[in-house]
Amino acid sequence: MPIEVEFVSELEAPLALVWDRVVRVSGANDELWPFAKMTRPAFEDRLTAPEPGMLPPFRTWFLLFGLVPVARRSMQLEVLAEGRFVETSTSWLTGTSRHERVATTGAGGSTMLADRLTIESRGKVMDAVMRAGITKTFRRRHRRLQRHFQAFANPVN
Repeated sequence: MPIEVEFVSELEAPLALVWDRVVRVSGANDELWPFAKMTRPAFEDRLTAPEPGMLPPFRTWFLLFGLVPVARRSMQLEVLAEGRFVETSTSWLTGTSRHERVATTGAGGSTMLADRLTIESRGKVMDAVMRAGITKTFRRRHRRLQRHFQAFANPVN
């Protein structure tokens, strides 16, 4: 049975602004920092599909504290559209995983951001460890995004 988790946050900023940040590798790295960093391929920081078609598959390192390589992932974007991406990846550590990120317009001009992850089972003990780690990581990522976009709700003059 795969591990399935979902995280949803309301961000106090317009959809276009949120999406521009959350579809960038640099944005993901800000969400992960200082505990981890993801290397990126040589193409643009903002993941956009060339016309026609999609981005080619790519490989990335996850670096603990931005320095120590802990996982090499092969990644493929199955869907890449404004407001939604679906990424599948494989690594020796977590096996096959699927990450769907969807951003929709919320109340009063805010943005609702949802992350859904499905990760292949690696056995009861490893699944418990992975579920705890993923939950902690994505809760932290969403808190960092909420803090980042809080400035739009309460601008400083």
